[in-house]
Amino acid sequence: MSVGEPFVTYLELRESTPEGEQGAGLSHSSSGLVLLHVLELAAAGEPRGAVTVVHEAGEHGGRYLELARGLAAAGWAVALPDLRGHGRSEGPRGHSNGIKEILRDLGDVQDHVAYRQPEAPKVLLGHGLGALWALAYACERPGDLAALVLLEPRLQPKFELPAKPSGLLKSFKRLAPGAPGKLGFGTAADPSDPLRHDVITLRAGEQAIEAAAKYGPRLSQLSMPAQTLAAAGEVVAWLERALPR
Repeated sequence: MSVGEPFVTYLELRESTPEGEQGAGLSHSSSGLVLLHVLELAAAGEPRGAVTVVHEAGEHGGRYLELARGLAAAGWAVALPDLRGHGRSEGPRGHSNGIKEILRDLGDVQDHVAYRQPEAPKVLLGHGLGALWALAYACERPGDLAALVLLEPRLQPKFELPAKPSGLLKSFKRLAPGAPGKLGFGTAADPSDPLRHDVITLRAGEQAIEAAAKYGPRLSQLSMPAQTLAAAGEVVAWLERALPR
């Protein structure tokens, strides 16, 4: 059976506090409702499981369609979410309220995947900075996953964050958490893809650095099959070995 065309699902997410905790109840006001764009691809034939791909910073799920088609052809259903502040999802570009918010959002995506395929094994695949978020999720919610794939992970991230005031200015001026900086590692704006950007805010960047220090050392402690890969072309073969039919 051939792989079909991707289709779009929008998930409604709750707003966040500045610390990333769940904020007010779900609301259809512009300030309360956040729509998360998820591109999905059904498996060819009977699905053997579901793979959620967490994109690199500055990217979006649509840039992983070739990988998704390869996974779908191998029997995996695939979800390609755009994280808040990326792609077609809502939120200021390059901003998140921290790791707690990201893990909540990934949890909502996983709940959606589990609703579609309640008994199928679930795999989280992260690329670049998305691999750090995938690792954090695997550490915090290991029971949700059958396997973890880290593709070119950024476990020691560095960014061009806005400089904080020093000296006398420090007492009078403070940078806002949403102050924009640059990713600084090549994910630049692309005229052919207006959804791509090179923005990361102060809060998002600081949280990524903290998350790397917290979760990076825990990779070897995971009980699930987990693998770091250097190329997307290796993913299907590794999953075949890690989770055979």
